[in-house]
Parts: sequence; C-alpha cells; structure tokens
Amino acid sequence: MTFSNERTLLNQLSMGDEKAFSKLYDLYQPSLHRFVYKFLKSPDLSNDICQEIFMKIWEDRQTIQEVNSFRSYLFTITKNHTFNTLKRAAVEDRVKADVVKSYRVSKNDTEDVLLTKEYQQFLQSVLDTLSPQSRNVFALCRQQGKSYDEAAQLLGISSSAIKKHMVKSMQTIKFAVERDIGIAFSLFIEVLAQSGDFMPIIEL
Repeated sequence: MTFSNERTLLNQLSMGDEKAFSKLYDLYQPSLHRFVYKFLKSPDLSNDICQEIFMKIWEDRQTIQEVNSFRSYLFTITKNHTFNTLKRAAVEDRVKADVVKSYRVSKNDTEDVLLTKEYQQFLQSVLDTLSPQSRNVFALCRQQGKSYDEAAQLLGISSSAIKKHMVKSMQTIKFAVERDIGIAFSLFIEVLAQSGDFMPIIEL
C-alpha cells in the first residue's frame, strides 16, 4: 500500500469509517500477530493482544491523523503492550502457564533464535557481575550439567560450597531478570533451556 492510500484510510478512520478500519486491520493484523507471537509463543494470548491493540486504535481514532508513521506507531504500542503482558506473567500464574506451555511446543525458527540470543547476552552480562568462582560453578552445574559432587571435585572445594555459590547465583539472575527484563524467571529459563544454555536443576 502506498503512503497516500494509507493516509486516506487513516483520514477515513478518524471520521469513524468502519470499512477503513477493517482494511487497516486486514493489512496489519498478520504481521502484528507474528510480532507478538515471537515473544509470547501463545496463539491465544497473541490473538488477544492484537484484538486489544486494534480496539485501542479504534478508540483513539479521532487523533490518528496526528500520527506520522502508522506502522511505527502500531508496532511501538504493540511492543509496549506485549512487554506489559510479559511483566504480568511474572505474577499471574495463568498467563505465565500459557506462555511457558506454548514455549515448550514452539519451533525454533529465526525469530526464536534472535530472542534466545538476546536472553543469552543478558545472562552473560549478569554472570559477569559474579565472582570468578561463582561463574565457574554456574558453568559446570547449569551449563555443563555437572553434579555438585563432580563440580566440587573439579574445583577442589566442598559440595556445600558449590551449593552456596549456586543459590547465590540463581538468586542474582532471578532478581536481574524480573527487574530488568520484567518477565517470569521460569519463562527465561524455559527459553534458554531449549537452546541448551540451562541444564535442568538436579540439586539446589
């Protein structure tokens, strides 16, 4: 669609034209749904968010003419709404369960890889704040799948010391994830577990 055609639809939308609204919905809903789905991995939640976004567009239609780039505006408010949903997932069990369940059955497409890479980089930034020994313990136990006894033998320290390092590291990562990313820690782990960066908790 050309800029002039889109502008015409926006002008019509601002005057309450439902046909113009439907055309904009048909034009942007598929790409919007893909955008939301790459974060939530839940078809139902993604559909809900898309519906809520377009409801907001309709409610704010009288000011839509002030928007210079409708596409940028649309994806910006969608991103914000999606991240707010992820923040809710940290405290609402139903939303969290939907997101985590959907992650388990999702395929690792290009968008998944990009999101996982972002989480990997964030994890590394948090690990860099830990002591060298804590980083070594974490790498052995959570990234290489070693038991506490195996890690203790390799590092020449006691199993109880390994556990103390792991508890402190996991608490630090959990706090950083929920504070800086704003998502449930279980979702963060679920994403990285699919890439092999987080081994299942055997001991803690």
